Amino acid sequence: MNTQTAQQAYLEEYIAIKLFKDNERYKDDVYVAINGKNCVIKRGEWVKIKRKYALVLDQSEIQDTKAARLMQAEQNRFVGQSGRAD
Repeated sequence: MNTQTAQQAYLEEYIAIKLFKDNERYKDDVYVAINGKNCVIKRGEWVKIKRKYALVLDQSEIQDTKAARLMQAEQNRFVGQSGRAD
């Protein structure tokens, strides 16, 4: 098996995940699409999905965390420059 085939097989493996669920912001199922192929992931239950979709969710969470840190840093910078405290 060549490297590309092994990588594709790795991404196509099914893994079990459970997405957080509450009754507010995190209540709806999650839609994930990659190159025109998609899946819908039910929140609050263990489900098996292809690893490639789980990796997209991981990257999304990382990006959300980075965005939140940047927004907080910019807010802190603004408060520091303006001398205001909200």
